[in-house]
Amino acid sequence: MNLKKTLYIIVAIAAVVAIVVMAIIYRNFDPLHENFFPKCAFFSLTGYMCPGCGGQRAVHALLCGNFVESFRYNPLLHVSMAYFFILLVLRFPFLGEKVSLIREHLTGLTACVIWFVAIIAFWILRNIV
Repeated sequence: MNLKKTLYIIVAIAAVVAIVVMAIIYRNFDPLHENFFPKCAFFSLTGYMCPGCGGQRAVHALLCGNFVESFRYNPLLHVSMAYFFILLVLRFPFLGEKVSLIREHLTGLTACVIWFVAIIAFWILRNIV
């Protein structure tokens, strides 16, 4: 086995372990009631919510099975998770070359601009509504 493949496997295992550990922490501790979770600096300084505000509470609620509550905390998190899940699935080699065009559309410049506009719109709307 070559060094590059070994490093890839080590990084992949470390990423999975980190995700599992974070999931356990977020499942067992409520960010709303625990002080060791980081607070949003933007909200602390301005009193306005950033696009990520509520993300930690949303993850906790999602891991506890409270999907509606999780969506209320941060709907952009759910849209983003679905988008990145689709991108992950499209990377599987057994899907063949036909998905490469779809993957290109979902990761191209137009998609990036759409995401940027959507995040800015969400940021503004969540503070107006």
